[in-house]
Amino acid sequence: MIGWGWLEPARTGLTLLAMAASAQALDVEWVTVGDPGNPPDKTGHGAVAYAFQITKHEITVAQYAEFLKAVAAKGDPRALWNAGQKIVRTGNPGAFQYAPAATREREPVMQVSFLDAIRFANWLHHGGGPGDTETGAYLISRNGGLASRDAGAKVWIPNENEWYKAAYHQPETAGGPAGNYWSYPTRSDAPPKLAKPGDPGPNLANFLADITPQVNGGILRGFNDVMPVGSFSGSASHYGTLDQAGNAWEWIETTVFETQRVIRGGSMCGSHEKLLSKVHTSTNPAKRYPDTGFRLARAMPKAEPRTATQP
Repeated sequence: MIGWGWLEPARTGLTLLAMAASAQALDVEWVTVGDPGNPPDKTGHGAVAYAFQITKHEITVAQYAEFLKAVAAKGDPRALWNAGQKIVRTGNPGAFQYAPAATREREPVMQVSFLDAIRFANWLHHGGGPGDTETGAYLISRNGGLASRDAGAKVWIPNENEWYKAAYHQPETAGGPAGNYWSYPTRSDAPPKLAKPGDPGPNLANFLADITPQVNGGILRGFNDVMPVGSFSGSASHYGTLDQAGNAWEWIETTVFETQRVIRGGSMCGSHEKLLSKVHTSTNPAKRYPDTGFRLARAMPKAEPRTATQP
């Protein structure tokens, strides 16, 4: 594929949305991005006037497989599935079945276009299940992969300011750097290091840590060097997100050059420079890449009213 002080990551329920009894159960963790009204970074990115939530991880192979089971079992006219997603499709049209490839369940789903991603968001906007993929958060019939977010969207792809803030922002008053923004999404101004999955150390990421031909015994890192989401639990952003540095590029809602969507975060086979706050790229929203996935954002959940027996 050539933007309140510290809050603990909040697990806000085992289902992404529980808006309808028929909603498809989808185990997703959200974290809260607070400090509303923060100023932008020197890049001009990162200012967000409101608190919101963003998924702790990228959407995984297993989660995307649940989406396909719900909306592409009878047929797949939108071509939402392809083998590069590491999802196995069996059966015949009218009775397709989908399952993550063995050992791939927790990897970020890739080979998805921005158009695929907003269809996933639309599906969740409607509560999952057999929900509509064409309306809701984005009216796809209006502009296809360039459709704008609807004002009433319940789930969406984060725009550049939302994504940037979740990745790089930490107020000085909460232990952040001068200027309130880190250079890398791992709460560091120094380049991260590559490690094996499960290493709990700080400032770790999955990326091309060495561009010499001797990497990995003489083999350069490639698309198959992806790791499960959350592989480096000690390398979260200030707000608790993981994997915004490396592993997979991520689609961003923001449009540039009138016809392209932004992509940020670098990948498993990109250098540390691709992880920097000052770096982004963009491409056609209908394109799919073997190192590009997405995460979601949503409005802050409304507090449930207390009953008379609650303190």
